Amino acid sequence: MSYKDSNDNQDTMKFKVPPQAGQTRVYRTGDIESEKKRRAELSAANKKAHDTLTMAVPVKEKVNENTAQTGTTHKKRRVAGNSQPQKRPASAQNTAARPASKSRPASGTSASQRSTAPAKPVRNAEEKEYSNVKVNKKAAAANRPKKKKSRAGLFIRLFIVALISVFLIYSSVALYYISKINPLEVSGEYVNDPDTMLYSSEIKNILIIGEDTRDTTTRGLSDSMILLSINHKKKRFQMTSFMRDIYTEIDGCGSDKLNAAYAYGGSELLKDTIEDNFKVRIDGCVTLNFQAVAHLVDAVGGVQITVSADEANAINEILYNEVNEIMGDDQYDSFLPVADGTFLMNGKQALSYSRIRYIGDADFERTQRQRTVITQMMKRITKIRPTQFSKSMNEAMQFVGSDMSVTDMYFMSLYLPFIAGRYKMEQLRVPAEGTWSFDETWDGMSILTVDFYANTEYLRNNIYLTEKDTGHDEDTEEDE
Repeated sequence: MSYKDSNDNQDTMKFKVPPQAGQTRVYRTGDIESEKKRRAELSAANKKAHDTLTMAVPVKEKVNENTAQTGTTHKKRRVAGNSQPQKRPASAQNTAARPASKSRPASGTSASQRSTAPAKPVRNAEEKEYSNVKVNKKAAAANRPKKKKSRAGLFIRLFIVALISVFLIYSSVALYYISKINPLEVSGEYVNDPDTMLYSSEIKNILIIGEDTRDTTTRGLSDSMILLSINHKKKRFQMTSFMRDIYTEIDGCGSDKLNAAYAYGGSELLKDTIEDNFKVRIDGCVTLNFQAVAHLVDAVGGVQITVSADEANAINEILYNEVNEIMGDDQYDSFLPVADGTFLMNGKQALSYSRIRYIGDADFERTQRQRTVITQMMKRITKIRPTQFSKSMNEAMQFVGSDMSVTDMYFMSLYLPFIAGRYKMEQLRVPAEGTWSFDETWDGMSILTVDFYANTEYLRNNIYLTEKDTGHDEDTEEDE
């Protein structure tokens, strides 16, 4: 029921609010629209809360006829198998009863109405949502990682990004230099039976051929032939020099010195000749001329070598007579003091050192000097200066050739710098001691007559570490 206020200019009305159970009559004044809106929101919230409780607690409810006017309900529990509702004891009912309000009940309220507990007041939906938000914020704060953990994770991510960046830069540089290497012609004409070769999947054999040429337009004799064996299982490098005066059979060319095979058919024929006579499988070839050797030594920052006064004098003579001219420098450039000592040699000095023939044990000692230069280069790889490396490598790559695929060379460029200073270095020479003799041909050419079977066994025992008759993937655990 409602009535208009005495003041007609105000759009306000007073409402009689029906009393709840145990409450007195209350009057409220308010704006018509806001009051209607408030009542609609309250009704919707109560309905939503009621539906939620109905779904959460599946207990049948029945409105008590005696308390229908007060708006309270009784929850009557039914026992399974019995249609009659289970009655609670009177003491329990009195204990559970709660007043609907702090005010005293109206005088007209019946005894049954006073003894009946009103329904538990339903929490507002907005209050529930606010409470859930507070709980969620507390849980999020408890689970929030500490600053130290966050910094550690950030550091790890930055480290991974930096590592990937370095790898990509290194790969790009490696592929750039590999693209400058001259591919060697491979006709496939010279192919040996792989079943007759010494082989191990743990060993990679690369034949390094030093060309005895002064320019890039002609192919001369092979000045040096060194088999670089990389043994990943035993973690070691082995360099085996083949003496160039070994007298042997060359396919399609008759008998001649081993170094003549390169002049007849290039790296392919030389590789075939070594495989055929010494039964060792070669996985790839690399050719270098004088300029390439000098620039590669400069790329690693030089090599440290101990020489005698006689060797120092011989180095100066070779610099004066040929090396400085080949490199386009003054004849007196890079001379060493004629004295015993250890010198950090540049590319031209190291090249001249490796070409000394008439001091010591002639060609035998000469091959040892060549292996010494390569050994020192491998040790210096980890100390490369980037600026010097870039300049010298650009000069060197135009004088380097290889028959290996780009993929093989790329993977070698990835692991060689990391194992160069960690793997053990060993030097070998073919023919081995006691397996050769000096001789001459009918026209007076000096040669080395060798026992090929004995030298094959020498390579098997030292490179493949087995004394068995076949060399296919057979290694003994005994190391030298």
